[in-house]
Amino acid sequence: MTEQKERWGTRIGLILAAAGNAIGIGNLLRFPAQAGQNGGGAFMIPYVVSLLLFGLPLMWIAWTIGRYGGRLGHSSLPGMFDKMWNRPIGKYLGVLGLGLPMVFCLYYTYIEAWCLAYAYFSSTGQYISTPGSSVDLAVFYNEFLGNATSHSYFPSVYTALFFLIITILLNVWVLARGIVKGIELLAKIAIPLLVLFCIILVVRVLTLGTIEGSAWDGLAFLWTPDFSALANPNVWIAAAGQIFFTLSIGFGSLECYASYVREKEDIALAATTTAATNEFVEVIFGSMIAIPAAAIFFGSSQVQSIAQSGTFAIGMISMPEILRSFPGIQFFGTIWFLLLFFAAFTSSVAVCQPVMAFLQDEAKLKRGVAAAIVGLIWVLGTIPVIFFFKYGVFDEFDFWAGTIGLVVLAIVEVILFSWIFGLNKGWEELHVGALMRVPNFFKFIMKYVTPFALLAIFIGWASQARLTPNPRILWNVADRSNYSGKFQMDPPNDEVHQIQQSIYDEVNSANRDLTAWAEVNLQSDGNLQVTSYSADPHLEKVFDKSRFERWLKLQNFRYEVRENNGPPRMQAAQITIGLEALDRSPYIWLARIIIIGFFVVFFSMVAVIWKSRANGIKQGGVA
Repeated sequence: MTEQKERWGTRIGLILAAAGNAIGIGNLLRFPAQAGQNGGGAFMIPYVVSLLLFGLPLMWIAWTIGRYGGRLGHSSLPGMFDKMWNRPIGKYLGVLGLGLPMVFCLYYTYIEAWCLAYAYFSSTGQYISTPGSSVDLAVFYNEFLGNATSHSYFPSVYTALFFLIITILLNVWVLARGIVKGIELLAKIAIPLLVLFCIILVVRVLTLGTIEGSAWDGLAFLWTPDFSALANPNVWIAAAGQIFFTLSIGFGSLECYASYVREKEDIALAATTTAATNEFVEVIFGSMIAIPAAAIFFGSSQVQSIAQSGTFAIGMISMPEILRSFPGIQFFGTIWFLLLFFAAFTSSVAVCQPVMAFLQDEAKLKRGVAAAIVGLIWVLGTIPVIFFFKYGVFDEFDFWAGTIGLVVLAIVEVILFSWIFGLNKGWEELHVGALMRVPNFFKFIMKYVTPFALLAIFIGWASQARLTPNPRILWNVADRSNYSGKFQMDPPNDEVHQIQQSIYDEVNSANRDLTAWAEVNLQSDGNLQVTSYSADPHLEKVFDKSRFERWLKLQNFRYEVRENNGPPRMQAAQITIGLEALDRSPYIWLARIIIIGFFVVFFSMVAVIWKSRANGIKQGGVA
């Protein structure tokens, strides 16, 4: 006996859950970084164009496919695609909607765990500097992830592992409770809290006054348009990517959520409301916290470099640096990271639900059994992510499952909807029970414009792929917590790159990691001397003591202290540096094998389930 088909309990619960699916870390961190790097206010032009050309069309398509499949008893893409395209290939194309979300959850939940951990670190004041001691937040963050050669703040990655396990258990617990008592209840709690936390932080940032700069300097940086940027195709690709990430298109989760609506639910309005809620949080709140706060504490001259540092550097390095300058760090820091945690939590639950639905609907497993299986896969699958983070497993999962895979599934879906299922039939299905009608010109966009726009995005993203990964160099100052100042260096020049390339070549030749340790004397006039040096013989061939010293000098490596809020000045220090040149290839290929393995398993499950179903129909004599 199978469990009864689940439905959303309330319309507001549906909207909040769908909004929670879309609203994630990208709204609050990725959007301001992308806007700041790609033309400021001018970025909104390709952003809105992307929203109209494929963002909204794909939202409507996803909700239509979802409700159609749900009416026929399917809440995951293999079943939905099978009903839309009566060919064997349909259900196998739907496997994209199982493999991609499962791989995505393996690494996205790790980000979620960072946010939970940093909320704890904020509440306990773990990264707050004290007189005579300054926590280096970049080293703190990288040691937390095992992405450093030093262990000044964390002896291992087990702290991160602890918070990751808690995060996975919370996700599995919500999934095991079902749609109404789990996902909908989470959304009703988390989304209002998220909005409340956003309002608290926005008010606090806007009332901080002027320190090195003002909040208005940050807003001016974000919204002053640089129309010359529109001539750069990379700006348009960046805007398209932001729309993909922000609306959670291409995971199969929107379709899954839509499968639980009632048959006459106005999905045109629901999809549009979901997109509008997401855009409000992204454009309004996303632009009014991190970048304005950075302008206040670092000054307008530093805002661009902070925006260019990347999503995670903004969230886990720059924002804690800002927050520990706030009065009330333990409150506001906790609020900030809980805000990010709730944004990620609602997204990860949503993205994993299609796998749960597949196990329940197609494999006929009880909800608790399905949740236990998903949880076991989740825990085991994150082991390579956490222990091989420094080798790039996280980034590899993100590229193939969280970038390339999304646009591939979106292309499949729009072609299936517009050309195989039939646009007229799909358009009619979209408007069943609809009070709001989508303008008719979107029919033309869905059929002709959206597929070509997606193809252009795919080509742009696929061109960034590297089948053979480069080695990577990690290095840190040992016992970093003993130094109250900051170690600074200039950007690498061509000679630095040449030296590093010789190291990469030697790593590839040795086919293993190469390490080195050095004692370095930093002087107050900016000069430095390597007093002792020990390295793997392979590494020493191309990177001996003199070349290591040259490498540091080329980057103007120095130690700076700031006293009584005065300007920084160089100071002498005796330090130990640990360096690792990492052979990433085995771990990158491991990540790729894991990704392929998930698709093979789901492909095999679909084949077995559909064959068993066909045999059952034959034996039962049902046509």
